[in-house]
Amino acid sequence: MPNATMKKLIGVGNSSDRRKLLKSLTKLGCIEITDCKSEFAEKSQINDSEYDEIVLKLAKLDFAKEFIKEQKVVINGLIKKKVLDIKLEKPNLLDKKPEVDFEDFCNSRDWESEVYDKIALLEEMKSELVEKKSKLSKAKNLLNEVMIYKDLKCKLTDFGATKYAEALIGSIPKSKVLQAQEIENSFADCVIETFGDGQLVALAVLCLRESSEEILSKLADLEFVQNNLYVNTLPSVKISDLQIEIKQLEFEINHVAEVVAKDFITNEFDGKCKLLQDFYNVEMQKLQTQKLMAETKSSFVFEAWYPTTCEETITKVLEESEMSLYFYTREPLEEEVPPTYTMNNALVTSYESVTNMFSVPNYHEIDPNPFVMFFFILFFGVMISDAGYGLLMTLGAGIILAIKKPRKHEMSLVKIILAGGISTIIWGILFGGYFGIDADVINGWFGLPAGTKSWYWFSPLQEPVMMLALSLALGIIQMLVGMAINAYSLFKTKKPFDAIFGVFSWYVLLLGLGLFAMEGFLFKGNTAMKYSGIAMLAVGLLGLMVAGGLHKKGAKIVSGAFGNLYSIINFFSDLLSYTRLFGLGLATSVIAMVFNQIAMVMIQILPIVGYVVAIFLLLVGHLFNIAINTLGAYVHNSRLQFVEFFGKFYEGGGRLFVPLGSSMKNYNFTLEQSEKQSAK
Repeated sequence: MPNATMKKLIGVGNSSDRRKLLKSLTKLGCIEITDCKSEFAEKSQINDSEYDEIVLKLAKLDFAKEFIKEQKVVINGLIKKKVLDIKLEKPNLLDKKPEVDFEDFCNSRDWESEVYDKIALLEEMKSELVEKKSKLSKAKNLLNEVMIYKDLKCKLTDFGATKYAEALIGSIPKSKVLQAQEIENSFADCVIETFGDGQLVALAVLCLRESSEEILSKLADLEFVQNNLYVNTLPSVKISDLQIEIKQLEFEINHVAEVVAKDFITNEFDGKCKLLQDFYNVEMQKLQTQKLMAETKSSFVFEAWYPTTCEETITKVLEESEMSLYFYTREPLEEEVPPTYTMNNALVTSYESVTNMFSVPNYHEIDPNPFVMFFFILFFGVMISDAGYGLLMTLGAGIILAIKKPRKHEMSLVKIILAGGISTIIWGILFGGYFGIDADVINGWFGLPAGTKSWYWFSPLQEPVMMLALSLALGIIQMLVGMAINAYSLFKTKKPFDAIFGVFSWYVLLLGLGLFAMEGFLFKGNTAMKYSGIAMLAVGLLGLMVAGGLHKKGAKIVSGAFGNLYSIINFFSDLLSYTRLFGLGLATSVIAMVFNQIAMVMIQILPIVGYVVAIFLLLVGHLFNIAINTLGAYVHNSRLQFVEFFGKFYEGGGRLFVPLGSSMKNYNFTLEQSEKQSAK
């Protein structure tokens, strides 16, 4: 369907009614406030303290979300280690998106203190956790250092210097101990002892002060590190104290995780946080909208866009309201570009996400989404080309959608996979593809002779040239459709000659090329077909040259005419891009066949156990093949739409229609409310 026709709403109201108006427009859900350029009023100002308060509250909600997410990882680890004996209350991923009544939504502030009190507790826990983790890290580091001296029977502080002697303690790599003993042997006044058996060992040195510097220099070459710890107890005692401290800190840290698990990881608390997040996102949208308005001392002026399908509802609500408000509506001016609001069915709407990745449709151009939907589904099936895979994709996506029952604009990717799965089933049946099993093997199951093709069209693996020809044919069809859309747009914008010479010349050219090729390969000697093809080729080329010279003057007419012939090279370059249909279709079949062959080999070489291994390989292999080729089909399919298809007609550069209330991410308004809303 075409883009929705938009109209502009312009109104003036009393400043005291502005909040009521914004609430009413949010409830309608089909009005987007736009920048007001009134000559008689200045831009509206917002309350900075109110803005800062909303930013702070949203930041607190984000903090709670991230902190609980971090703690979930810790809690799950403790549960696996059986340190905690609890069960987390987990959200059901297949649950429908929760709904909320509009009035209950607006009254969220009535109970928000309960949520923010809990978040304050989380902030205290976070602060304590940071402090305890810092202490734990220091204690563990100190323990690692003291452990080197665990076999020492005296205090580390006992080592020092006297008037004539020097007593040193430190650590040295175990591999350097023999070299240290050689240093001892080379000094008559030196005694060296080592303690421990780790990678680093304690090394004590007793020598005369006059030899200490030379001995230390030699030990430094052996990576000796002198002790700088102040431990005024026996190392064994200090180690015991540190181990107790570490256990206590770990207990306290785990206790924080336990409290979070019991009191905060609940669907109730999570739901309230998400509802508040939606509420304040909407409040933020209202404030940002308010800045787009203009105001005087006692009044405000606003402008807004809305789809004409909502006009009756909007005018009724505004006229029946008790607000001091004057408003009128009008068609867009020539220089205005309204936002884009597409009016597609649920199937086509899913593919808007694909188009919008490239660019939002311009308000004045044709909505490309129905065409994207058709070709995306068509190509998806060709790229995967296995009916067994298509059945699994269809069942998986269908079950999810049946359970979740998403609304029109939700779970687009799952809907795309569902439609792609159905297409894959159809193409898989045509290609005789069932989990990579060879067609002749299936013939054998039903007692049919090898090579029987009565139950399928052709096998891409057995007839790759046919698969290549099909891929190119589908590519030509899509590009011609793109050209036809371009011709329609040109006629619509009153540029008939551009459409006739710039677009229809391609049809004549390609038809002539087709006739010429058919005469050369299928109908040899048919002179009528041959010369008809040559004539149409000539007419098509001439038409393209005329199109290149349109809207040019002087010598540029000639350069434009011949330069436009270069587009022929671009056309066939784009056409070759459709060989990716051929490549991905074959890749899926080949990978599936390889997994089947590996499984058969396992059965042959491993009696009994081979069947278990084969089943495992088949499950993992085929699931991997489905996943990787579904991703490939989505990515390469999108690329064909963006480059080869859109390049023929699509401008884009539009801006999505963003009505008040659309900033909600976690909740939907109840069905009764949403049925009153005609927009997204």
